[in-house]
Amino acid sequence: MYYIGVDLAWGQKNMTGLAAIDASGHLLAATQRKTDDEIIDWLTPWTTGPCLVAIDAPIIVTNPTGNRPCESLVSRHFGRYGASCHSANLSKPHFADGTRALRLTDKLGLAVDPRDQSERRAVEVYPHPAIVVLFDLPYILTYKNKPGRDLEHLRRELLSLLDHLETLREASPPLLLDTCPDWHRIRQATTQAERKADLGRIEDSIDGIVCAYIAAYAVANPTAVRAMGNPETGYILTPVTPEIASAYDSA
Repeated sequence: MYYIGVDLAWGQKNMTGLAAIDASGHLLAATQRKTDDEIIDWLTPWTTGPCLVAIDAPIIVTNPTGNRPCESLVSRHFGRYGASCHSANLSKPHFADGTRALRLTDKLGLAVDPRDQSERRAVEVYPHPAIVVLFDLPYILTYKNKPGRDLEHLRRELLSLLDHLETLREASPPLLLDTCPDWHRIRQATTQAERKADLGRIEDSIDGIVCAYIAAYAVANPTAVRAMGNPETGYILTPVTPEIASAYDSA
């Protein structure tokens, strides 16, 4: 069983972060690719057998404008943590002809219904709320490059995320990073970055690792996650606190 993380760029101009974790929790690889063909080539060896691929990008988009219902649900339950969603709809050029994520999962032959129990599946995830829940944070880690965030701010937040990820060695399931050369490369690159662009080149890989762990966590702790939304209009699978689970289930 492999747990695969895909921090998927909506279009083919930006890099996509990719990561693979095995059934024992060892990080096997973390890298980046750009084109659909490059992504498929990298994913194929990991997805020929039992796998769960966690994709940070819209898989199902049917709404002409505005937010998908799943995005509104995530924003409702995680907005106070700063973890609201970007909106996806058919009026945006990236989704006018279907989603990139669905094209890739179709090529790989992966089921995308979160209720499906096939051996080879893919689900949509979102790192920000997952990070908040997994590490019991009062607010998201602000490691994304936005106005007002300088290099040292972004480095500090990314290093905080790396430190948090390393604590998962004792979690259930564990995440074991030290044996993976890519992890040490990411650590070094974060510390030595001289420009924000240098951090941007590794950020996608880090998000890929987070996505892969969400997949492993969902299998190990099925009652501690929720697929907010539905397979018809879109959903986002995320870890939840007991309080959020109760609020979501009772709505």
